[in-house]
Amino acid sequence: MEDSALVEGINRKSEAALKRLYDRYYSPLCVYAEKLLNDNGYAEDVVQLCLIKVWDADLTFSDIRALSAWLYKSVYHAAVDIMRERAAFKELENDRDYLAAVQEGEAVDMALREEVITCFHEILDCLSPQQREILLYTLKGCKVREIATLLHVSENAVKMQKKRAYQYVRDHFDPDKLRFLLTIFFLSNPVTRF
Repeated sequence: MEDSALVEGINRKSEAALKRLYDRYYSPLCVYAEKLLNDNGYAEDVVQLCLIKVWDADLTFSDIRALSAWLYKSVYHAAVDIMRERAAFKELENDRDYLAAVQEGEAVDMALREEVITCFHEILDCLSPQQREILLYTLKGCKVREIATLLHVSENAVKMQKKRAYQYVRDHFDPDKLRFLLTIFFLSNPVTRF
């Protein structure tokens, strides 16, 4: 089939012309697409889609050069689209990996925080009721004078019970967990002081 007959057949949607087009252009277009994509599988898919598009689209070509140009441009644009999708997917995959690492780190922090808080509450339960109240008021940011007024005791009694409560916590709380608890506390209550 001569070039003009091929173009005329493609314009009329002749199956014989489509087969001839496939035989003539499939391999060179695959080589071209593979150079662009560095992937034989994607290259073949792109070329097949472009050849199908010639058949499905309402296109007419003036000569073989216009047909060839359209085919190579179509393969180029389809390859560029795939490269963009790959780049977006890779970026998304990197984001997903980063997000998973962040979420895993947050989950570990949350678990550690819960463990530390649970241990702290267990120690609070071992304090006398007055020491527990004084320590909790202190953690809320109350001053010695306020606590004394709230509990109807002297300021010296508050200071003494507070000192005993702190000592008990220090003696019975793992030092690393205590540091973590203090970090949690000061990050959530930056103006409060022990």
